[in-house]
Amino acid sequence: MLIQNDYFNLEIQGDKVILRLIKTGFPLKSFDMITRTHPRLKLTSFATLRQALTDLAEEHIIGTWLPAIDVAVTVDKMSAEMIINMSIEEFNENRSVIHQQIEEALDRAGVVYGRQPFEVESFVPGRSIVCALGTPPEQGADAHITYFEIPEKKPVIREDGSADYYEMNFVTPVNEGDWLGEKIPPQEGKSGTDVFGNVLPAQKGADAKIYYDRKSIIEELEEDKTVLRALHGGALESVNGVISVGKQLVINGDVGPETGSITFDGAVTVFGTVLADYSVKATGDIAIEGNEGVTNAKEIQSAEGDIYIKGGVFGGGMTIVEAQGDIFVKHANNCKLYGRNIHVGLYLLGCEVIAEHVFVDRNRGKIIGGHIEALFHIESAYAGNHHERPTTLHVKGINKEALYKEIQEKATDLKERQEVISRLEQHTAQFGKVAAGPQAVAYKKTLDTIETNKIAAAELDKEIQLGLHKIKKAIPEQIGITREAYPGVIIQIGNKSSLLHDSKKGTFEILGGVLNV
Repeated sequence: MLIQNDYFNLEIQGDKVILRLIKTGFPLKSFDMITRTHPRLKLTSFATLRQALTDLAEEHIIGTWLPAIDVAVTVDKMSAEMIINMSIEEFNENRSVIHQQIEEALDRAGVVYGRQPFEVESFVPGRSIVCALGTPPEQGADAHITYFEIPEKKPVIREDGSADYYEMNFVTPVNEGDWLGEKIPPQEGKSGTDVFGNVLPAQKGADAKIYYDRKSIIEELEEDKTVLRALHGGALESVNGVISVGKQLVINGDVGPETGSITFDGAVTVFGTVLADYSVKATGDIAIEGNEGVTNAKEIQSAEGDIYIKGGVFGGGMTIVEAQGDIFVKHANNCKLYGRNIHVGLYLLGCEVIAEHVFVDRNRGKIIGGHIEALFHIESAYAGNHHERPTTLHVKGINKEALYKEIQEKATDLKERQEVISRLEQHTAQFGKVAAGPQAVAYKKTLDTIETNKIAAAELDKEIQLGLHKIKKAIPEQIGITREAYPGVIIQIGNKSSLLHDSKKGTFEILGGVLNV
């Protein structure tokens, strides 16, 4: 019997608290004093209590009788908390045995791991206390990949903001067996334990794929990691995140009578210069390292890479420098430069230039004479000169609508050719190879048609990707002159142009359909 008075009997049966009403009239609010006096009494609800205090001759389960020390474990089993369900008086009376009661309560709850040290003096009855903590599993370290860092192809910027085109890490040479990267595999994790002592397995770290060209780089297991090493010497390259070692031809002197003109499938580094009337053609990057520059060379052409000419170009009206990628040159006189982006350290003098972007040093660079044509942007400190030498700066821009239409037409053509290829290949597969006779002639013609269509399809796909690339990279067309554009300079953007009669500077562009010159 917990309480017995004129109104009811309050009994404990197991963990249930039962109220038997003797007479009505006991104030509901007065029951609050009972619950405060007996912290272990947890009412089910006030509605249940209200009904129990009005139904005579009935017994009602109005709540539960909590343990003196109640232990609750979280759903994830990683922590346990306890509440001491005692009044202050009870707590003080039982202080000497509380520690033992807590340990017994944890034992009954099955909490065997991660029990926290505690001091009884710091406990407050009715307040939740963390009494055990599990150890979460630790996932292993992810695979870690490191590649040889290829220096960025760009000039050093001096303190005054100008670009130094005298020194550039243009081609990165490697030797057979050189370290080019490595992969540390994912590591095993560290298992954990919940408060019940169950072992929680750990996840292994995430794996990652290492990308490299298997024709020029070998993968070897060294100690506990995978190491990439060069299969042969050459020039280190990276295309779309895949590293490779391209073939490299190194000319320690000049390209001239002793070497003849150079044509090479790979990268070419010339530590001298290219003499008059000689050419260098390569599929990869071309670096001309001679300080004296190139004079009256015939052609320097990279079909897939970039070109760097340390000492500049004196073209004599005949030299052509052409790159699929970027061109970096100290200066250029009376020559033709064709590339994606063209970077010039000092000046362009009487040159024909066609590129997406043309950057002449914005602090001291000069464009004097010639015709400079860019798809998106031209930048220089000066344009023209005091003698009003005719100088044309032309930013074409792109007509997205027309380019989209052209891409769609090429895509239709590509689809038709792919259908033709598929149909002819199915046709030839039915008959197999014919050795001789009219059928053999027809068979060969069919194969030739297939090959012709494959070549055309590949070219169409390349043109489509190039068009999409231009649309993606399209930016507002601008010509930026930071110091002075002299009279005689023609500023043209799209089909709008203006001949300068006075010196100007600033950013020239189309605003509101008008060229702001």
